Amino acid sequence: MKMSERAINAPQGVNARRVEATIMEKMPADTWLTVTQTSRLIRAEESRTRARLNRLVREGKIERKRDRGNQREVYLFRKPS
Repeated sequence: MKMSERAINAPQGVNARRVEATIMEKMPADTWLTVTQTSRLIRAEESRTRARLNRLVREGKIERKRDRGNQREVYLFRKPS
């Protein structure tokens, strides 16, 4: 059995999966959102939201692109339809 196939019962892992599920549930399809917009949407801390979004990108559940914001480069995320 691989490590990724085992159940993760650690409180941090359980909370992280819950945040990811909330992101997938509340994120509108085909709408590009910044990390700040996503964290406000799910009412979570921004630094943790960024980590969860990056994990969802690695798993292929959402897309990420880099764009020019008002002051600097920003990453935008969206859930494909």
